[in-house]
Amino acid sequence: MSIVKTALAAADTEEQAATAQHMLTRCYASGLDPDAYRTVIYAASTLGYADHTKGSAWGSDREFFAALIDLECELFTKLKHINNLMRWIAEEWNTTPNIAENIPYFNALLAAKDILNPAAQRVGIALARIIAAPDELTHAYAACYRLVRAGRKLPYDGRFITGELADNPTI
Repeated sequence: MSIVKTALAAADTEEQAATAQHMLTRCYASGLDPDAYRTVIYAASTLGYADHTKGSAWGSDREFFAALIDLECELFTKLKHINNLMRWIAEEWNTTPNIAENIPYFNALLAAKDILNPAAQRVGIALARIIAAPDELTHAYAACYRLVRAGRKLPYDGRFITGELADNPTI
């Protein structure tokens, strides 16, 4: 496989974008406040996916958090692969002798670099947003935590991540 084709394959984030988009549809179906999943919104938009299919609600908050962790791992692995390729390109550039005799090879290295640089930036931004999810989720749920810690109950008709109504409602 040529270096340009390898770079194109490494820069392809369609799978990660589809994962983030699917997570968005599930968050929406769960009735979550967009502030609770804005990191996923940013990641999906950064990765460039625009499929708006409907998703099923999350079965639990653990399922949502597991999906966040899985996406973080996918993005980390993708970024590591891109960075390794960019490092290899730099080494090839510096160790290949006689540029004049290897112009097509150097052009391929430049083309691969031009593909990988924006991909590294895009994946890096998406990864940073997903890594920030726990802190942002804490802020989104802070009002609920304060309410429960004060000994009060959450609203009876509230639509939470499980979609279930509260037991023993107090109105």
